[in-house]
Formats: sequence, C-alpha cells, structure tokens
Amino acid sequence: MLQLIYDIALRLGLGLILALLLILITSILSTAFYNQSKKIHITLIFFLLALIIYALGDIAIDILKM
Repeated sequence: MLQLIYDIALRLGLGLILALLLILITSILSTAFYNQSKKIHITLIFFLLALIIYALGDIAIDILKM
C-alpha cells in the first residue's frame, strides 16, 4: 500500500514538473511564432491529454495489481 502511494505521489510530482516545462515552452513558442499560436496550443493540449490518459491508466494498472 505504501508503494502505491509513493508511485502516485511520484507521478503527480513529475506531472507538475512536466506541466511547468510545457507552460514555459508554450510561452516561448507563442512569443517566437505569434501567428502560429493557435496550432501550438492545440498540439500541446492533445499532448497533455495523452499524458493524462497514460498516467491514469498506469495508476489503474498499479491499483489492480494490488
């Protein structure tokens, strides 16, 4: 049970770090390519959704293994 809590906390922490990096990259790219900002945002939204789905699936697999 402790390992499960550790895994979930680790994934949440890494997710927060990754989200901050994506926000930083988004702001840099939006500034550099102002005319393409809508495409950049749509691409990053799909990327974030894919990461969220992956993380939730991974957590579900860990829970089912217990």
